[in-house]
Amino acid sequence: MNGRSYHPRRRGGFTLIEAMATITVLSILGSMASFLIVDAVDGYVEAATSSQLHAELAIALDRLTREMRKIDNDETAGPTDPDIDSVTQAGTEDAMTWTDSLDQTYSLSKTGSNLMLAVESGAAAVLLSDVTAFAISVYNRDNDAIVGDISGTDCDPIRRVLLDVTLSRQNVTESLRSKVFIRSTMSGGG
Repeated sequence: MNGRSYHPRRRGGFTLIEAMATITVLSILGSMASFLIVDAVDGYVEAATSSQLHAELAIALDRLTREMRKIDNDETAGPTDPDIDSVTQAGTEDAMTWTDSLDQTYSLSKTGSNLMLAVESGAAAVLLSDVTAFAISVYNRDNDAIVGDISGTDCDPIRRVLLDVTLSRQNVTESLRSKVFIRSTMSGGG
């Protein structure tokens, strides 16, 4: 040999231990990243569900507010007494029946997990589904609560109706409350 010493060439690859260490570090980083992604997706799904429930509640309560504002005066009672037939405040089975200016009778109630609105003798329409709680509260001119089930002339003092609805879907719960001022009961209303 020409006086040169022989040095084997070093290869540029990884040893088995280096490769296993790299795989371990990458798998730890990957699992941490997956937890962050899963949390972000869960947060997005929860926020989207909450937004959807809130929108459904707002639309339904807006419709009920419009319908209740059309409650007519009870011609057999005083000039500002509403034409409300009955209000049931039983806690789990709250309901209300009234007549509007076109002499159409409305009935609002919770059936199962659905909030139903029936007009005249037609089929009841589902306003909301997945309803977990529904409450009706009524108030007189002095904003004092009228408690219990009432019907007929006992409904004459009603001036405001409070609707409280709670929806629950995919472990997300949203509640919305709306207080309706009955226009026909205001002075000059009708």
